[in-house]
Amino acid sequence: MRVLTDAICVRVLCQENVLVAIGNRLVLLHLDANGDTQRTFAAVPRLLDKIHGIVAYLITETTYQIVFHAGPEAFGTIVNCSTHSFSECTRIEVREDVQSLPVPHIRRRVSDWISSVSLLSPTELCLLTSHGVAVLLHRSTEKPTEWSMIDKCACDDGSTLYCSTLSGQQWDGMVCFTGTALGLLLIWRVAGDNRGKVLERISAHNGVIFSIACDFAAGLLTTTSDDRSVKFWKIQQSAAKDHKSSIELHEERYCFGHTARVFQCRIIKNAFRYLVATIGEDSHLCLWNREGDLLLKKQLDEGATLWGMDYDPETTTIFVTASNANIHKYSIKTWMEDSQQGSSKQDMNDISPTLTVAEHLAKIRFIPRNGNLVAVTNKHSVVTLNSNGTVIQTLAKVDALKCSILDVGESFLYLAGGCNIQLYKLTNEGLSELISLKSICFEDKMLLEEHEEQLRDGTIRSLNYCKLSRNVAICDGYGRCLIYDEALANVLSKHRIPKSPERWITSFAVPCEGYLLLADRSGHFYLFGVQRVQPLCKLANVHGKLGITSIAVEAEDGECGSYRLTTTGHDGRICELYLNTNGPKLELLTYSKTRISWIDRTIPSGSGRYYLGFNDSHFLMTDERNEMCCQFDCGGGHRCWDFYYDEHSNEFTFVFIQHKKLKRMQITLACNVGSALSLPRHKWHTRACNVLRVIPRSDRNYVLVSGGEDNILRINLFANGQLVEQPRKHIFSHISGIKTIIASPLKEDPDQLLVISAGGRAQICLTTVKMLTLGPKQEYEYMLLASDAERCRWKTNRQSSYDPETKFMCAARLGEDRIVFGCSDGFVRIYKLCRTASQWSVKLETETFYGRCILQTVAIDGCAMEGLFVTTATDGYLCFWDVTTPDKPIYRHRHHSSGMNSVDVRVDGTGNILLATGGDDQSITVSQFKVTTLDGKAQVVHVGGLCEKYLHTAQVTGIKLVSNDQLISAGVDQRIYICSFTGFSALTVTGSTSTCVADVKGISFIPERNELIVYGCGIEVVNLSNL
Repeated sequence: MRVLTDAICVRVLCQENVLVAIGNRLVLLHLDANGDTQRTFAAVPRLLDKIHGIVAYLITETTYQIVFHAGPEAFGTIVNCSTHSFSECTRIEVREDVQSLPVPHIRRRVSDWISSVSLLSPTELCLLTSHGVAVLLHRSTEKPTEWSMIDKCACDDGSTLYCSTLSGQQWDGMVCFTGTALGLLLIWRVAGDNRGKVLERISAHNGVIFSIACDFAAGLLTTTSDDRSVKFWKIQQSAAKDHKSSIELHEERYCFGHTARVFQCRIIKNAFRYLVATIGEDSHLCLWNREGDLLLKKQLDEGATLWGMDYDPETTTIFVTASNANIHKYSIKTWMEDSQQGSSKQDMNDISPTLTVAEHLAKIRFIPRNGNLVAVTNKHSVVTLNSNGTVIQTLAKVDALKCSILDVGESFLYLAGGCNIQLYKLTNEGLSELISLKSICFEDKMLLEEHEEQLRDGTIRSLNYCKLSRNVAICDGYGRCLIYDEALANVLSKHRIPKSPERWITSFAVPCEGYLLLADRSGHFYLFGVQRVQPLCKLANVHGKLGITSIAVEAEDGECGSYRLTTTGHDGRICELYLNTNGPKLELLTYSKTRISWIDRTIPSGSGRYYLGFNDSHFLMTDERNEMCCQFDCGGGHRCWDFYYDEHSNEFTFVFIQHKKLKRMQITLACNVGSALSLPRHKWHTRACNVLRVIPRSDRNYVLVSGGEDNILRINLFANGQLVEQPRKHIFSHISGIKTIIASPLKEDPDQLLVISAGGRAQICLTTVKMLTLGPKQEYEYMLLASDAERCRWKTNRQSSYDPETKFMCAARLGEDRIVFGCSDGFVRIYKLCRTASQWSVKLETETFYGRCILQTVAIDGCAMEGLFVTTATDGYLCFWDVTTPDKPIYRHRHHSSGMNSVDVRVDGTGNILLATGGDDQSITVSQFKVTTLDGKAQVVHVGGLCEKYLHTAQVTGIKLVSNDQLISAGVDQRIYICSFTGFSALTVTGSTSTCVADVKGISFIPERNELIVYGCGIEVVNLSNL
């Protein structure tokens, strides 16, 4: 894709043919003969506004008349679904009669922002403007590209419309439903005796009305608003056309299900029922029945606003578009095909077995080989149950054991209590009788630390079974860990967990022969050799101070001892680690956040994984793409629970004990496909992208590193002129918005990239990225005057001088080992970049108070004087600095009347410095400076320059010098200009275009392709060859 921004609307044409608007682009998604999803783009003129609406009218079996509108413009085209092609897009021009001056009153014009359109026939079109003017247009059969105005009707109420819906297939019966900013619902007709008169004016919501859906046949009207509500109305239409109150409207239900503004609603119907689907700012799709009951609440995206929605009745699929250009689909076949009350097919049952008086289940586990349950009661009896909770077998109770731990392996069941373990053999039918009662002895001198006295025999605090190696790890409260075979016949190795507050293990894995991975309850991760008591490597607090719950091992290069590890924990993160047993070396690469706040288990499934855990009182299961598979209320994750997953039937069974009762939830994880279309999911920034850097790769492709207000550092690949979906990586190390990025290949390894990112909360993050695979490693995090945890800790004589609102606004790298940061608190800070054998770090060297917020910093490379850099601030001055004397600027020059948002520098052939800036005052200034030395000190002299004040009509936020006499600029006005300034006589525009990206933050230029990347609330790639 070359445009990733708000995808506002979607329209289903016929089966597996979906028309989507992404920014100002129109794309047809369809299936080819092989069942693969293909994309066909319409040749749409470059539009300043995004496409806000699409309507279609069936002409023949496979062709559709399409009309789409963007801002005040509307366009028409014909789509052939058999050839998957577009006809030429033509603009629909509405010409009004010219009225001589002076006019008796101010007319509401047709040339206004278009609110909605409706195709009454292939040759008749109804347009409604944002100030309540309805227009009927007719297309001539002789000139199919020309439309003429037949009739026009203006509503008596001229309020600005935030939404509208046109109901009717003929102009004479057309009813307009419009919503205003004050929450008023207006209903009026465009024809008849009451044309233009408001028939109903109802205060419908406590805020802006964003969408209206109406079905006269069902007598149902729905509205949504920024008050987060969905309203259901009963609507009736009188047969008398001349009656003033021909439409009756009564409020039926006032429903809340969304947590933010609700932008779209749609009435869906079939032979069984009527449903209402709503989407909004909270990234959720909600499905309601006509009685106002919430049937489904499904999160479709991660923070992106959901804008548009359409329904395909043939595949029972809802298509949804999002603000980050993602397109989603969700099948509602379950609700549409069942004539009974729709449900999600998730049934929770009480399957508590019948036990003796005052006896109840205390611990529960599934037996993997047959799906039966084994349980321990509060009276320490062991019973086996079938999937319905019926007692199959009761085993003889051992009075000497009070069970505190229950675990199940491939062949044995382990019951641990005190210092003893009961061992039962697992059979296909259930459990055999007790095989052995083994007493675990931890007393061993080799497990004692230096100068440590003999410890008393410890109680078993943890027992963990490794499925891969079929070993059992048993640990006591003193950190003494014994590794047994699965039959507990032989001790394979002995180890000692280092001191920590909770010194027993929560997870255990064997990556290869001779090595063990152990994780304790305090969140520390250890690599042990089987011959070593003490760990070979340690990673502290991999998941904070909470325990690691699962470890997955994947061999990267088994012969060289390289492994990729994936761990989950109670902090809701999935961490990726690197292990090399030859070093040995254990290091954290990166981590990702999930929708689960407490990840407890992991299920491998084919080539992917499911993650199971809890959010407050709800159980959740997600897949590798962070898609929600199921969610239900179970009371929370503190209780005893287990699961069973049958891969053949794709059925998931969850059991837990609540209020001494055994509860079961069974879910069939049917793939929610519906439509066979594979939809684009680029997962671009969900908030404004503040900074983007382009780094060329050895294969002639480009790595894009970007950061924005969503706090995520994103790494994407730009290949063959397209921003590809895979590979991509996301870094979650920032706790606030990212304002600046420096990305440069390492001198000793050009295929590895060092990314220095900084932003809010005065945070700097260092990340290395492998250029070819985009594999990241989070190297270092720094916060000015300590981290949050250290600042919150009380210290003697502590001085609180840290401003948590300080931001690193900009950065520039000086040479190999210095970085200069401009800060929002008015300081210019210079850091030294340090690197040891295994660690990157930064250290503050100097800080100088300038007194204004520093907006831009740029280093001057190639100049006679090394160590020069330029800063711009909110005062409009260019400041030259020498890194050897950073106490004050060596030269200041007035460049703008206010702040400068963009700057670029270039050193010409004579050694002079060329600087171009764009500012808040909407002007572009280009200046030339000469640098000389006097007594060993740098001297800067202004040679000449020019200033163009009226090129842009808003702040200039992006500027790039492409040669010694040419530049490119972009601004918040969404205009892009190519200008020349030969001889500094004038700034001459040689080419211009517009971008659909709103709130432009900056531009990046790729000279090899002559392409410009514009970023802000989205991203667009613009080819400059044809401008």
